[in-house]
This record gives sequence, structure tokens and C-alpha cells, in this order.
Amino acid sequence: MQTGRWTARLAMLAGLWLVACSADETATGGSGAGADGTASDTATLDAGGDGTGSADGSGPADAVADTGSTDAGTGDTGGDDSSGDDTAADGTEPVDVVVDPCSAGSAAVAHSVVLPLGETLFFDGDDYLAFWGTGAPCAVGLAEHPAGAKATIQGGKRLTPDKPGLWKLTSGSHSVSVEVQANYWNADTFQNYNYAPTQPLALDPDSPTDGSKAALWVAATTSAAVQKLALTAIDAPAGVTATAGPMIPVGSWPTAVAPWPGTKWLLVTTTGRDTLGFVDREAGVLVDAIRLGNEPHNLVVDGKGDTAKAWVVLAGEDRVVRVDLGSRTIDASVEVGHEPRALALDGQARRLFVGSLISGNQHPLGPTQGDKPLEPAWQRDVVVIDIDAAQQVGVLPEIGTINRGLFLEPGGETLLVATTRANNTKLQVNADTRPHEHHLARVSVAALLQGKKDEAILADVDLDKQPTSSGAAASPYTLVRSPDDSYLVASLSAGQALLFLAPQDLAEIGRVKTGHDPRGLVHAMGRTWTYSWLSDQVEGIELPDAATQVGGKWEFPAKPAANVVVPVGNDPTPADVREGQRIFNDAAFSKYGDFSCNNCHVDGLTDGLVWDLLVDGPVNTLAFRNVGGTEPFLWGGQLPTLFDFSREVLKLVGAQASGKQMEQLTRYMQSVTAPPNPHALPGGKLTAEAKHGRDLFYQPIATGGAECGVCHAGALGTSGQTVEGKTKGKPTDVPSLLGVYDTAPYGREAQWFTLGKMVDYALEFTGAKLTPADRDAVLAYVKQLPGDLLTLNSARPLAGSDHVWKEVEPELVFSNVLAKGQEGKFHFVQIAENGTETPVAGTWSLSGRVARFAVTGGALALDSTYRIDVDTGLQSAFGQTLPTAIAVNFTTGGVPAFDLSGKWKMTLSNATVGKINVNVAILQATGGKFTGVVLDNFDEGNVGADAITGVLSGATAQLDPFYVDSQFGKFYVKDGFASTMEDTDKDGFADKGAGAFDFKFGNQVFPIVVTWK
Repeated sequence: MQTGRWTARLAMLAGLWLVACSADETATGGSGAGADGTASDTATLDAGGDGTGSADGSGPADAVADTGSTDAGTGDTGGDDSSGDDTAADGTEPVDVVVDPCSAGSAAVAHSVVLPLGETLFFDGDDYLAFWGTGAPCAVGLAEHPAGAKATIQGGKRLTPDKPGLWKLTSGSHSVSVEVQANYWNADTFQNYNYAPTQPLALDPDSPTDGSKAALWVAATTSAAVQKLALTAIDAPAGVTATAGPMIPVGSWPTAVAPWPGTKWLLVTTTGRDTLGFVDREAGVLVDAIRLGNEPHNLVVDGKGDTAKAWVVLAGEDRVVRVDLGSRTIDASVEVGHEPRALALDGQARRLFVGSLISGNQHPLGPTQGDKPLEPAWQRDVVVIDIDAAQQVGVLPEIGTINRGLFLEPGGETLLVATTRANNTKLQVNADTRPHEHHLARVSVAALLQGKKDEAILADVDLDKQPTSSGAAASPYTLVRSPDDSYLVASLSAGQALLFLAPQDLAEIGRVKTGHDPRGLVHAMGRTWTYSWLSDQVEGIELPDAATQVGGKWEFPAKPAANVVVPVGNDPTPADVREGQRIFNDAAFSKYGDFSCNNCHVDGLTDGLVWDLLVDGPVNTLAFRNVGGTEPFLWGGQLPTLFDFSREVLKLVGAQASGKQMEQLTRYMQSVTAPPNPHALPGGKLTAEAKHGRDLFYQPIATGGAECGVCHAGALGTSGQTVEGKTKGKPTDVPSLLGVYDTAPYGREAQWFTLGKMVDYALEFTGAKLTPADRDAVLAYVKQLPGDLLTLNSARPLAGSDHVWKEVEPELVFSNVLAKGQEGKFHFVQIAENGTETPVAGTWSLSGRVARFAVTGGALALDSTYRIDVDTGLQSAFGQTLPTAIAVNFTTGGVPAFDLSGKWKMTLSNATVGKINVNVAILQATGGKFTGVVLDNFDEGNVGADAITGVLSGATAQLDPFYVDSQFGKFYVKDGFASTMEDTDKDGFADKGAGAFDFKFGNQVFPIVVTWK
């Protein structure tokens, strides 16, 4: 019988992603991020981030009279309600010219912007205000606002609207109508930047100390809001009620919250908007926000009142900044390790500890490491900063690959580091080689400060394998001590649990299940509270104290009925995308429950390591932002579609999953896009230097150019071809360059740790002879991609897929909100065997970033070929343009009677030669297409092919050709064979089957019987 319906084990998509991301290296950068505007002129999404106003002045403002911007909002704003009134006065399309509203006699120009409530407009350069380039040319005034609004312009530089409705700004002869929408985000406007919360929970400082009440603040990350949870003691089994208050919009992707002691303010980092926000806790409204730099991701507050300082990590800049909260300005900046996240403050000793999420590993080049030295920038796992002098005073170079949590123990003499270590030096990594280990290290602060690395680590506990462990402790994240100091609590972000440890020897004493991906831990009213953000809920776990031990053993949880679950946020993430994200982040989908895909493709980026996986040999982990449309996949381009990754996942991780789960996973992968590019000008516009670099990038070498565009072509920066590239002797699928600025290291085998070094070698590879200034221009262009390009994020069905389910609802999702009135640029045809093309009956509709086709009659024809075409020149609501036409080809299949997904024992038998038994894992897509891998080999033989593929039509499974290695040699089943499958228990999944084929060996024919069970 079938070994199982496979309840959900899939992961180590590590490999998948190492693999998956291969051919599609990065993502869309700034402009690919979504825009909010709906106006045809400046409709803008979530504008702003570092890229919006952080232009370095290297080129003139590339502002346009009316071009929407894209920045960092969680979604794409506007789009669907583009009014078109932001075009030039005569109704023509926006033009790429700088408009000066301040000169005498300048013509009046009206702009329109759609802004989600909670966003701040920055007049010194903002994607929402991209028509002003790097800043408003003259003073901005507030001419109109909704009734009851109190917000005013702050310091002449910014405005945070506090009421929905129409706001009107003026600057010289320009007027800007800002439509502030309170309920903007939905599944069609949502832009998945894939930021995860870092410190999403905080105790309200006004909570009484008598235990009768308390309040928590939570950053509802995907909902672009914070919420207050009121906790009240009650006389009932639960012992407490928890009620979520109204959502307070704060801007795109809030990831950390912290009260400002001695004031009414709650501080919040909004990573998608690159800001530090100031929420009035009493009034429940965001009052102001300041821009800090690229990707603020966590914060701690030092002091209280007007003299307090906040330390904020800038994950995208590998630094921390100190903010004077009284003046709301940055007064210090310190460089730290790569992708900082975790913070621990010792106010007494005046020290700040900063942990790098993606940092040192002893062998970043894996099996190819040899004696190559580590790059210094990748050897700063924990940095210690003197917070008064704002200087680095200590560094721990190597403690783990992914360092998620820091906790300074009482007394400040020791520091705990929650880390994951990668065993990437092994050949042919698979689920049984233990690719990741989860540890908790106790570090001597004194030894760390003295630079005594060998003496710094006092204890190092393998949480997965210690004697008291109850199983893998996947991805330890937040760490806290219990109120009575009797145990330590760690959230397992990939393990759906809280882990409880003895503080002395860090031995496990219990664990409690939670929702998906718990982040943040706060003690209040006898419970530990955590935010399971991928389940959109806050949970309060009833905890025991030392007096409740039974027979000297802890009981966790103490009172299960007392646990509290509170839904929070209003998550706009599409349901299938969210489910795919859970699969991606959940270690339960790996064979031993010890790691998730996110272990290698950290937050959609990369762990910076080389792994020996599958058929590619040692390869560099690549990011998968904007992976859709960059087929084929793997570094060698062996896989035609994303769904084909399923068999590679199973082979790599020994996991179990259904075809539906794999389809959800591919939907999630396609949804992830890069945030606004911090190196580009507002609205994703290129600097003058980058424009020159773009010309050189595509210009032939014969005329003085670099000729890079031959391979890195099209909107996604890839020709889709497999060539012998910069890794000599190894055919390589051309990777995309979109958003490449933050996906180091580079190259198939991670040959280059910086983008500059990669560009230098690329120019050497093409034979280009550029001056230093021209080389820098090419580098500037590559760093600023995608610029103002509109790109396709995802397609359903997948391009190149076959046996697609006949009732598929075709859908294309773009990098930004689409301008209205462009349905005519979409075409859907059926292609007959003789090549004749017939338009499919139905209608296109545009909503936000999405173009959908409604098929007349609700279904396509069976076993037919189709193509979706999108014309070049398609525009976003902000003016980005699709530079090349798009074609999505697919074929429909038959109607499968049931699902073959599961683990099977396939037996090939013959009376003369005996039996060959092989364990096979299969995943089936909705339309009947299936793909599978051999999990292990038995007896005398092995299916020699790396995979088996086929189609289920009705109850007949037709396998494609494959070959078998046996004791008699290798034989090829060139015609494949058919099996009749059965679902005897009628649960929708097949559980037995039988088939046969004839094998000719020399002049003798051997009839082979195949059974499935």
C-alpha cells in the first residue's frame, strides 16, 4: 500500500532554493517594488525607502512631470483606481523631463498621488513624489486636509497624514492631490518584499504592576500596522482575556517595536519604508517618521525622556545608527557584520551587542574552500559597540552561519547566541548528511572584548542532539529568561514551538507547540507571549514556576486550557502564497524536522555559501526574488519549470508533500520581489552615471561597449540560455541581474564576494576595454537595476508547463500596479496542430498588479496548446514600461481520476532476471502531470534516471522514457510504459497499480511486469 499521503514534509528546499534560485538569481530592485499611486501621473506604491531619497547626487534628478514611483510599500498602491489625472494637462503620457515649479512664469502642473494611511511623504526625495526627483525644488505648503486632521508638515521636510481623505500640497506652481486611503491593502495590491519580523512584541510601559491588567504592542508585519493587545485577569480557567485593539497604520513592513520610556511614544521600524516611526500610544496614531537608511530591522532604546537614544540596525547597509530621539536625527553610525538583526543592550556597562543574521561560516566555499582565506567582512558574527563613543570595541568572528538571537544574561558577564551552523563542506548533501545544526552558545563578554576567541565560548550546546532533547530544535530565534530566572525560553521560528531550557547547562526541560514561525517573547500576567506571524496570531502560553514541578520535573504547559490565542492584523497576503510561505519556512517539511528552505535562502536572499547539491556540483546559493519568468532553472538550466523543482526537493530532503503543496510553494516563490532599489533615484530612475552605464552595457565591444546585454537581455536581465559562462567548462544558465546589489557572493561557485569584483571579471570575460570611469558607470547601472522597468513577477499557469488543469484561471502578476485601460495589450490564443491561432473566448481585467482572464464557459479545451502574449510598452501606474513583449506558453491535459502524490515502492519483475525494487516519491500537479525521484535503491538495481515523469489521464499513468541500472547492465525504457492505478479506499489518492512493458536485450525479449504499492 502507499506509504502515506505524505502529510507535509518538504523542505530542505535549501537545495531547492540553492537550486531553485540558481538560474534566477535575483530580483527586481527598487522600481520593481510596488507603487502606491493610482494616479496616472505619479501613482505610487509604497514609496520611499532608502532608495527614494538617498540619491547621492551623482546625476541630475531624473524626475518627470508625472511619473509614479515605486518604493517600498507592502503592496502596489494605486493601480486599480488610477484616475489618469496625473498625466500632462493635455492628457498625454508623462514625459521624462524635469519640471521646475519655482521659476518665474512656470506653468501650473497638477499631480495626483494615492497614499495608504500610515505612510510619510518626504519632500527631499520620495518615490511617491518621484516627479520632484531628489527633492522638492522649493518650499512645500499644506493647502488642504480632511476635517479633523491634525498632522502638519514637520520641519519643512515631511508630512504624515493622520486621516484618510484628500490632502493637497503646493510647491511653487505645482499642486499635489494626495488621496489617503485607510483600507488600501488587498491581495491584488500586496507586494511581497518578504521581510520577517525581528522584535515584533513589546510590553506597554503603562501596564500596572499588580497583575490585574497589562498591554502588549505587536507589529503586524504584513498588515503594515501595529496593534495594542489589552490583557485582563479573569476568574476562569484561562485566567486572562486578551483583546486586540484597532490596527494603527504605520507604513510598509513594520518589523520591530519598542516603547520610548518616559514618553507617550511607541517606536517602530518600518523596513519596507526605511523609517523609524513615532506612534502616539495614547491617541493610537502614527504622528511622524524619519528616514534612517536601507532596511531598518530592529531597535533598542537607551535611556528615557528627551535625552534617550535609539540604536537601530540597518540590515541593508551592514551598520547600526544612533538616533537622538529628542531631535529625531541620526548622530552616529557604526559598521557591523553582514545583515545585522539581533541586538542586546547593556545600559550599565554602556555596551551594545549586534548579531549578524547571515555571517561567518568556516567554509563559505564549501567543498571548494581549500586554503582560501575568509573575507574579513564575513567574519563579524557578533560586534560589541561602546554606545557612548559609538565605536566598535570587540568582535566574535565565527560562531555560526545564521545568528538569529542574542540574550545578555543577568549581570552582563555572559551572552547567549542562538545560531544555526551549516555543514556545507560535504559532497552530495542530502537529508541524511545533517546540513544544518542548531546551537546555543554561551559567550564570555570579557574574553570577547579582549579578542580571545578560543576562550570566549564557554559552552556550546547542540539543541538538536543534546541528551535531553525531544527532537530537532529548528531555527532558534528570540531568547528570554523566565520571570523567576528558573528557565530560559527560546522561540523556534522554523519549529512551531517554544523551547524551555535549564539556565545552568542549557538542557531542554520542555517545549510547547505554537503557530507558524513564532517571533518575539514577552512575559506578562504569568504567561510568555509570542507572535506566530505566519499564522497571524499572538499566543500566551501559561507557564509553571519552580513550585509546580512534579517529581522534580517541569510540566509544560502547566495549564493547556489557559493558553490564549489572539488573531491580529488584516493580512493581505493571498492565501495560497501564505500557505506556500509556511511550507518554505517550516522545518516540518524536512525529513527530520531540522531545517527549512529559509535556512539557505534566508528571507529570500542567500546564506552566502557553496553547497554540493544534486546534478550541479558545488554551487552558490542564490536569491529567488523575481524568480518567475527566469526559466530554465538550476545553475545548469536542467529544469524547465518551477514545478519541476518538486522532484529535486524530494531527492534532496527526503521530504513528503502533495502536488497541491508544491503548487502553493511555487506560488510563494514567484510572489517574492525585491524592494525599491536603494541605489536608484526616486521612482527607480537611473542616475546619469547609470544611464551611461546602461548604454555601455548593451553597446558592442567593437564600438567601445561592454556587450553584456547579449546574455543578460530583456526585462529580467537574462536571455534564458545556457552558456559556458564565467565558470569555465560548466554550462551555466544565465542568471537575472535584477536586485543583484544585495545578493553577494557572486558566480556559480561564489568566486566574487563583491559586485565590483564580479563586474571586473565580467568585463575581462567579454574582452571589453573600458576606462575606469566607464567601468564605474557599468557597475552603477547593474547596482540600480531594474531601474524603471516593469517586469512580470508570476504567471499562472507557469510558462512552459504542460498538462495544465483545464479549469485554470490565467493570471499574470507584475512588479507594479498597472495603469488602467490596457486590457488591449493582453492576448490569449489557442494554437491548433497546424499552427492556426484562434483567440480564446473571454475577457481580460486589470486589478492592482494583476491581469486576469475569465474564460467563457469556465474551462479550456483538453489536450490543447495555448499562448498568452503581452505587448511591449505595457505601463505601470507610475510610468514604468515593459521593455520587451512576453509570451507564456502552456498546454492543457486530460482529467486525472485521482492524485498519485505519495511515496511508492515500484517493483520491476521478470521470471528470468528476478526483481528490482525501488522507492519512488511522486508529486502530481492539478492537471495530471507528475514528477518523481528515486529516494533510495534496493536489491539488484536502480532507476538510473535522476527523475521519472509522466501523466495521469483518468486512471492510466503513462510514464515517459527512462533507463534502469541493473546487474545485467543499463537498459533504456525508450517508450515508457502505462500502468493502471487504483484508489481502493476512495480518499482521492491512488494506493496501488500495475503495468508492463517489453524489454529487448540483444535478440531476446523480456516481458517486465511493474507493480506499485
